[in-house]
Amino acid sequence: MIFLLSVFACNNDLLLSSGELGHINYTIVTGYKIDGLSLNDAKLAVGYPQTIEASLTLKGWKVVGDQPFLVYHTGGDDSLSVESESLLDGDIGVPGFSVQADAAGAFMVESKLQDEVVDQITLNFVVPDAISVLSWIREPGAEEFMEASGESISVAVGSQAAFIPIPEFEGERIVGNVEADITIEPPEAAVLGYNIDEVSESGVDASSNPASIYFVQAGAVQICATDTINDVTTCQDFEVSE
Repeated sequence: MIFLLSVFACNNDLLLSSGELGHINYTIVTGYKIDGLSLNDAKLAVGYPQTIEASLTLKGWKVVGDQPFLVYHTGGDDSLSVESESLLDGDIGVPGFSVQADAAGAFMVESKLQDEVVDQITLNFVVPDAISVLSWIREPGAEEFMEASGESISVAVGSQAAFIPIPEFEGERIVGNVEADITIEPPEAAVLGYNIDEVSESGVDASSNPASIYFVQAGAVQICATDTINDVTTCQDFEVSE
């Protein structure tokens, strides 16, 4: 069984840094806890778009005046893609932007107003060398999910499990809303869960996202997460009992 897993923010962590000129605060939100609070010091995952919010400091308002919505963001390297939010996105302040690096390195993003640099920030990108799988387990009959960890996690048949893929580099978590292919071995040991949103006479409105599985067979089960962009796989073992 193979299914796609993405990060859905729940226990968010926020990284913030002021630009090098002190006019704009740059902020990124992750769906998991990460060491440090500074975006300047953080490492971002190569290969995936990351959304960064921008807001003016008091000093920045004096520079930009009543035209913050005209600020745009740009990158000066071929390996870096930067896409500013547009006026149609409904922002009344400085638009945020999406940034993606296709190679490791330090890249500068410039924020401009009428081609004049208002502020700039250097972002550090690395290629993840591992994808950890944060596991949440709901035992049969339980109403809440509990976080589980360890070399091998013990669960009962009928347990529901949800996962968050977290990119890592040199043993530490890095910033990155990554997508991972999840595989189950043996495939018949679990089935994909569906989230029912509405049931009516005309049918059932359901979705497989956010993804979860149910363990249906006793024995050793291995869940592997693969970042297909960076070709990295990490596995978690489970021992399923009757």
